[in-house]
Amino acid sequence: MNVYELFSFKAFIYFTMAYSLEKGAESKSYVRWSMFTESPVEFIHNSSIGIHAVSAEGIILYANKCELEVLGYTEEEYVGHHVSEFQVDEHCLSDMLTRLGNLENLNNYPARVQGKGSIKYIIYNSSVYEENGEFKHTRCYGTEVDKIIYDVFLKHFKFSK
Repeated sequence: MNVYELFSFKAFIYFTMAYSLEKGAESKSYVRWSMFTESPVEFIHNSSIGIHAVSAEGIILYANKCELEVLGYTEEEYVGHHVSEFQVDEHCLSDMLTRLGNLENLNNYPARVQGKGSIKYIIYNSSVYEENGEFKHTRCYGTEVDKIIYDVFLKHFKFSK
């Protein structure tokens, strides 16, 4: 198993658990929130993976504690700002926004993000919350990786033209 496959498997486990928790009310076979003593809000806010939501206009609506700590920003410096202030590569940002605007999922999407004082290498998984076909906000999960791992993901990723 190479680094790409290993990380993808780890991401699969994280997101399968998140999906299971989200779908818990629909089936007894899924984990239910009632099994936890903390609220879903606390669970998300204190998660060890970066989580953020972005509006259809590209404004960051929410970022959890991990996301803020990885990037080095306070909530005031990050939430409420446009994602273009933080994405390093314009073609990457354009591709992400186009795909999400088309209600496509982003899977293992490599991106360079401007942290406070340094560039961070992030692997994103994101989907759009929509109502009646209307984009409301993203559900975005990001994990910081070393540059060597980022480079492997970049090599395997197919950007839109």
